[in-house]
Amino acid sequence: MKQFILITCLAVALVSCNDADKDKKEAEPVKVEGVPIAEVKMPIPLEKPYRNWQIGSTENVVAVMNGLKAFVDKDFAALAAVTGDSIELDFDYLQTTMSRDSAMKMFTAQRALYNDLKVNIYDYVSVISADKTEEWVTFWYKQSWKNNKGVADSMKVTNDIRMKNGKMVELDEKTSHFQKK
Repeated sequence: MKQFILITCLAVALVSCNDADKDKKEAEPVKVEGVPIAEVKMPIPLEKPYRNWQIGSTENVVAVMNGLKAFVDKDFAALAAVTGDSIELDFDYLQTTMSRDSAMKMFTAQRALYNDLKVNIYDYVSVISADKTEEWVTFWYKQSWKNNKGVADSMKVTNDIRMKNGKMVELDEKTSHFQKK
């Protein structure tokens, strides 16, 4: 009986030592340029390697929020001030790159379609890639307005804005209209 207990204790000790080494190995992340990344086999492969996004700058959030407020307030000079020399636009049925001046003309025409425009921001995040080559700000919000006939409407909006040197250089907007009651 003593031999059985001794063998059992020895086996448990060996297994626990092996498991501890295994846990240490799994806990050590792989590093790319000194930044840890998770080794996860994705069920659908990524087109480009994962960028290991980290929290970005608050300054970019403020710049984007100033741009959104400028649109609401019809202050296109302020909107132009936070927009790059050109901007890539990706909306439903519109994918183009425009100069800042052309984009301001388009935004001015679009803003004229909304009366009593209001924005309620739900949340935001600013991220930067580990290699510091790409910065994005994402906003989630509700946009409410009345059309030219006074009919109220609203939709949920998600904006992904790529920033470069503190300016908006790409705007990717997704919208979801609420069901009519």
